[in-house]
Amino acid sequence: MKPSIILAGFALCTAAALCSAQAAPNGLPTHPFVSSSGKAQLWMRPDISEVKFEAGTQHPSADTAATQLQELSASVLQLLAEHGVQPEDIESHDLDKKSVPVSGQEQPHYSIGRIFTARVRDLAQWPELMARLVAMDHVTNVNSTFDRTDGDDINTQLMAAAADDARSKGATLAKAFGRKLGPVVAIARGPLTQIGAPFLEQRPGKESRGIPGPSGKYAIPDSIPYSQTVNAIFVLK
Repeated sequence: MKPSIILAGFALCTAAALCSAQAAPNGLPTHPFVSSSGKAQLWMRPDISEVKFEAGTQHPSADTAATQLQELSASVLQLLAEHGVQPEDIESHDLDKKSVPVSGQEQPHYSIGRIFTARVRDLAQWPELMARLVAMDHVTNVNSTFDRTDGDDINTQLMAAAADDARSKGATLAKAFGRKLGPVVAIARGPLTQIGAPFLEQRPGKESRGIPGPSGKYAIPDSIPYSQTVNAIFVLK
């Protein structure tokens, strides 16, 4: 069953511009045109999460610090496995080893850390996993995000809906000026801040992915937003 799509009409920004071939400045289309913006938004319950954190140790001996990090890493991996996180869903890499000055001691300590990223596919495990992870010594900078495994399909649907909305708004605006909407000659997922060949400024699309975890004690959000915006320039007939 496909999710229903809510068009955020109140958030749409539609602008029109008319120009003739004789009066068009350099860089503008030499035909009458109309620009239109459309947006589609959807809220869905997440079904996957990702947690990123650092594990680190510090000791006067570099070898001891490295050994302690290995033990800590093994404990982290065991905790993740106990909560259903598969090895292929775990990524880790070492940070650079650093020497850290210690107050009152002539010799510095060595600090070694590792960054972990784990995808949690069973959200029923999430509250307990996070509680135990946060309680672990030498585990810091814990950050989480939520998403959906079908997020790409959702964004594809929203992009099509946003395009339909932009076309509908453009047609309505053209009709108000006694014209008809022609073919599209330029499209952009970001703002059309510059109208000129190629009639648009390329910018990254506004995909809503990786929504930060909510405030509260290891809560799972009821829903997360997905949205797509499209801007287009159409020929006026």
